[in-house]
Amino acid sequence: MTSWKARMPKKPWMYAVLSLTVALTAIAWLPACGVQAPPEHAKRTPKPGKADLPAVPELDPQRPPVKYPEDGAYSVSGLLTSDKKSVPEELWVRGYVASISVCPVTEKLCKPAPHLWLSDQADGLGRRLLVGGERDLEARHLLVGQRVSLKGRFGQSSADGVYFSPTGMLLLAPLPPPAEPAGQP
Repeated sequence: MTSWKARMPKKPWMYAVLSLTVALTAIAWLPACGVQAPPEHAKRTPKPGKADLPAVPELDPQRPPVKYPEDGAYSVSGLLTSDKKSVPEELWVRGYVASISVCPVTEKLCKPAPHLWLSDQADGLGRRLLVGGERDLEARHLLVGQRVSLKGRFGQSSADGVYFSPTGMLLLAPLPPPAEPAGQP
């Protein structure tokens, strides 16, 4: 009697061929063993009907231009998002007064320093620009919610260090002194 080792092929690649042949034969005969395929699912048909949906909300609010074409004044968001190197030395900014903080001119030291915040929106929400630099905000007769155009210098801080804003701020130029009446010496 011969051993099983004597009946096996002598080359290693023949083991692989023999194993593959046995496996493929077993797979080919498997369906004949009575195994059935799973049943197909019934197809779904949509029911007729009508969806009653609300209107599509406005997700992208209207943004003001970087500069207004009428007079070239910057908008608040246009100035804050523009390249700081391309901003001129003196400029005009248009917006709504969001809040204002004033103190009497008679006080030498006022905390907080007189300033106001400008916004592109009438309700004062959204991006804001700090406006300061002079103590004459009362003389300018500014009111919260009022749309104004202000002229000044754009920067991050004032020369005296009282005002500072890392995103940028508008430093107002002082108002000219009131004119003297013509009949007075």
